[in-house]
Amino acid sequence: MELCLPGDEIPLNGLEPGSGVAVDSDSGRAFATTAGVLRTEDEVRVENLRKRYVPRQGDCVVGIVMGRNADFFKVDIRAPSPAFLPTLAWNGATKRNRPVLEIGTLVYARVEAAHPDLDTELSCVDPDTKKSWNTGEVLLGELKGGLSFEVALSAAQRLLDVDCFILDRLGKDFAYELCVGQNGRVWLSAPTARETVLLLQAIRRSFGMSNVQIEAMVGKMVGLFS
Repeated sequence: MELCLPGDEIPLNGLEPGSGVAVDSDSGRAFATTAGVLRTEDEVRVENLRKRYVPRQGDCVVGIVMGRNADFFKVDIRAPSPAFLPTLAWNGATKRNRPVLEIGTLVYARVEAAHPDLDTELSCVDPDTKKSWNTGEVLLGELKGGLSFEVALSAAQRLLDVDCFILDRLGKDFAYELCVGQNGRVWLSAPTARETVLLLQAIRRSFGMSNVQIEAMVGKMVGLFS
């Protein structure tokens, strides 16, 4: 485990810079922008308990619609300022066939453009499919039902790991859908409200637990439903 402070030079070793790491455009050198633990996996990032999200182009986020007009939705993504999501930035959307989202609706979107001095732009266009937004089969878009909760950015990154133990273990005994935003907001849906709440509590409690402790916790949950 390696700790770093803002301004410390970070070796990338051929990897992409992640959250908490910035690259100087002139020298090509990378520096830490926050204090925390240095992680080098698929990318180089600095992990800490920070909850305020700084948008990065290409990130996928879970947002809450907080306003709308004819051209775009205003979306809260846990950043210093709201982002905007054009009403036509959806697969197959036209002026006559586009989503109408109510205030408070949850959306899963990609950061299309992010600049410190401009509003962050989002998009729900999924280039990997030709299906229309209203089929319900597009990865990006409205998140219906379920509930949302917030975690630290480092915790969200752990949930996004391919081999996340808590999610894999829960999936062996429970049916659920989960959507994790890189902005630290998580959407969760299960067949019943009781299961949804228990799964939420299990995920939150798992941070800081060992795999053995998680196994014991999930075992007790299974007992409640047997």
